[in-house]
Amino acid sequence: MINLEVLRLELNYLKQVVKGIIGDKASSKLCEAIEMLILYFLNPTNCDSLSLTYIQAIDKYLNQIQHEIASYEYKLLLNNIPTIIIFIERVKSEIPKC
Repeated sequence: MINLEVLRLELNYLKQVVKGIIGDKASSKLCEAIEMLILYFLNPTNCDSLSLTYIQAIDKYLNQIQHEIASYEYKLLLNNIPTIIIFIERVKSEIPKC
């Protein structure tokens, strides 16, 4: 079970990192994608092809960050958002069932 408070804190951290590196618009879109995935995960009857689109958007932003910062900084980022990463992987494993 994912602790929602930890997820919220990690989401805020990720939002600030993305805002600082890519910009405010990307930060907002990343958070929106994660929030929509949470809604789809909580109510699987709403699961559709948009879930995959949101995952691709998140992957795109993480890849963009990876190319713009040093590898040790990126590893630090990943170490500070394990709940988000676990959640994204869980959603990826559930998508074929939708």
